[in-house]
This record gives sequence, C-alpha cells and structure tokens, in this order.
Amino acid sequence: MNATLTLPRRRPLSALFDEMFGDLYTPQQRERRGSLPAMNVAETNEAFRLSFEFPGVAREDVSVEIDGDQLVVSAERKFESEKQEGESYHRVEHRYGKFARSVTLPADVDAERIDASFKNGVLTVTLPKCAPSEMKKIEIRGE
Repeated sequence: MNATLTLPRRRPLSALFDEMFGDLYTPQQRERRGSLPAMNVAETNEAFRLSFEFPGVAREDVSVEIDGDQLVVSAERKFESEKQEGESYHRVEHRYGKFARSVTLPADVDAERIDASFKNGVLTVTLPKCAPSEMKKIEIRGE
C-alpha cells in the first residue's frame, strides 16, 4: 500500500500580506497614492539631485517651495479637450488635477542655493550640500 503525503502548497509572503492588509486603503486612497509624481534621488559629494516626472504638464503649472524642513513640489495637469464637434468621450484614463509631494530636506542642504529646472516634462531639483563643518574643540572649565 502506497501512501502519498500531500503538503499544503506554500504561498508567497507578499500574498499573505495582501490578503491580511490589502483592504486597509479605500479605492480613493489607493488612487491618491498612485497619483504622486514619480521621483528619483541621486547624491554626489556636492549635492542631492531629485527628478520628478510630470508628463503633459506645462512648466508654469509646476511649483517648488520650501516649508520649514520640507521641499514641496506641486503641479496641476489641466484637462484640455481636443474633441471635435459632435464627439464625446467614452473613457478618460489620463490623470488630471492637482498633486503634490513633500520631501524632508537633509540637514546638510544649503537651502539658499537650491536650483530647479524643467525640461521635457521632467523637473530636476538640485539641493547643494553645505560646506562640511570643521571639528571644534570645546574647552572644559573647572570649578
């Protein structure tokens, strides 16, 4: 008599997390998370460079601001209908509206020298680093 032992099939850990926590976000929250502009962050000895994708957004509809220790990048993609007379949309999947993203500035950034440029739908923000501080000896006083 041959007995076959069948082990339960193992599921990937990500599937278990999706099953347990997948409904924590409402569809609207998932939509908002997906509307953040994509961002790349690079670092050199002299600066941090952040680039954000804004396809279909005009430069004048993009804003970069400093609020305390936060770099706030915001933009608006306006709906511009190109429809012809007598034409109506059945589906619109392009994203439109206002969106913003905040990034905490590293402590060693020189906020006075931050630079931003916009080319081909990509915003590049350069965050120059402060000059490294030199070690300072502190004199210890006696009583």
